Amino acid sequence: MFIDPFIIRSINRSELRKRILLYLNEIYPNATYLAEIARVVKSDPSNVKGALVGLGNRYNGYSSLVSLGLVEIIEDSGFKYYRLSEYGKKVVELLRSYHTYYNKFM
Repeated sequence: MFIDPFIIRSINRSELRKRILLYLNEIYPNATYLAEIARVVKSDPSNVKGALVGLGNRYNGYSSLVSLGLVEIIEDSGFKYYRLSEYGKKVVELLRSYHTYYNKFM
């Protein structure tokens, strides 16, 4: 499976995006809400929202996890929940194998 290098670069440039992906991978296929993600990854909800969907100038919407297709939004009864997409699952698997490979040299 081909994974766009821009996606890998975006994830590697943000520790928060990486932590969010890893958490969503742990609870997959379940979805969760913004405040829960923020609590687990130990970050401010506004920063988590920025990483997920983009937020003003600080968080580029183009490199947000939803825009990259790694996370999907599920709306139910007026609430938004976030879940790792199938593509996101494959990217996390690649990242894990990547880190295992590079840790051999460190």
